[in-house]
Amino acid sequence: MKQLIVDFVRLLREAGLSVTTMEAADALKSAELTGFDPVLLQGILKTTLVKSAWERPVFTALFELYFDLAPAPTRAPATEQLIIKGATADGSGRSSAGAGGDAEGLLETIDSQPAVVLEELARNLTTDIDFSSPSPEEISKQLRNIQVKLRWFEAVNKIERKYLAGHMKEGAFQNWQKIFDQLQAFIRRELERKAVRKFGRQHILKLVEYANIRRRDFDCLAAAEVMNVEQEITKLAKRLAERPGIRLKRATRGKIDIRRTFQEVVRTGGCPVRLKYRDKIKSKVDLWLLCDVSNSVERFSRFMLQLVQAAHRRYANIRSFVFVDEAVEVTEWFKTQDVNAFLQARHLRDRFNRRVGLSRYDLVFEQLARYELQAINSRTKLIILGDGRNNWHPGGADELAKISERTEAIYWLNPLPASEWFEGDCLMREYQPYCRQVFECHNLEQLTEVANRIL
Repeated sequence: MKQLIVDFVRLLREAGLSVTTMEAADALKSAELTGFDPVLLQGILKTTLVKSAWERPVFTALFELYFDLAPAPTRAPATEQLIIKGATADGSGRSSAGAGGDAEGLLETIDSQPAVVLEELARNLTTDIDFSSPSPEEISKQLRNIQVKLRWFEAVNKIERKYLAGHMKEGAFQNWQKIFDQLQAFIRRELERKAVRKFGRQHILKLVEYANIRRRDFDCLAAAEVMNVEQEITKLAKRLAERPGIRLKRATRGKIDIRRTFQEVVRTGGCPVRLKYRDKIKSKVDLWLLCDVSNSVERFSRFMLQLVQAAHRRYANIRSFVFVDEAVEVTEWFKTQDVNAFLQARHLRDRFNRRVGLSRYDLVFEQLARYELQAINSRTKLIILGDGRNNWHPGGADELAKISERTEAIYWLNPLPASEWFEGDCLMREYQPYCRQVFECHNLEQLTEVANRIL
């Protein structure tokens, strides 16, 4: 059992969790004190190994698949199976859980059911499923097949229509969302268990990759997960804002300045010895941020704006611009307002989205080169946040070259996978030569790494 826990800790680290040697030792000792009781094991390991909210779903997914304490699914007698009402040929309105049904039957079956009942239903629905591979894509495919058979998406649509029509209260709508999310999670977990039982534990990491919101693409996050990512970015922003600059100056306290201390010793003959100090000061880099807020990068830009706001607290000299087809400076806005207020400010959107309503990097670069070029100097860092898609218009790379000649460096954070940078209307092939570095930045882990490097 000890070796199982050691291997489990290794898997947690590979899945992205930061587990120290001391934490692993504490977990092992605590489990040993309880006699490795299966009932207590999950709580003990979670208490000692999990430190952040985003780590909990990763831990839970890994634990349930690795230790697999759930009973193996078996076919129950028909009379004991949960029944989903469905439209049948004879009009009886009954069909078995695995045979499909209509949307109303699904809603009636899962309405107000506790988690244990939904878990049993998920077990019944996955009994006859077989896999061709242990990949996450295969899991998602089988999950969708089950949902289609259950008329899942039609049922979700019925609930949404009732809510939008005013026939359902906010609380009831949120409760239905919770039920659907729970049942989907239970079905996915049962499918993963079956895959691990068939193909072995060596495939667990691939199967739980989706549970790690730090490695999940921004566009693939559910509404609740978006809130968790925003919390993590808020923490990152706070760390960046509080991190001192790298330049040092003379100070009355701080680190001992060896060079100046020895100079003083030589000058005075070492009597008395007076220590000299130096300390870090706020960075004097002239930072410019240019953020695409078009619909194609809507979720990405929301997260990027949080970093823009953090940069305002960290840097003494900073200017911020947002754009769709025209750049609008929002430097003063972020001194007093937050990201949510910005996103709700319709008058601002009308200003940076008033020409053609589509991303036009060429127009934005032309605007900066014409009106802002004289303000850019050799200390200016320009960070561009966007996907480089110019909707089949000329790229404006010549204007970007003029800007690049005057800046210290241009960094580009792109939410597209690197394999898509040179495809379709993405013009990164034209823009990349004028950037010191282009970063792939489509999940929280990549964003954290990039922010720590360039901010």
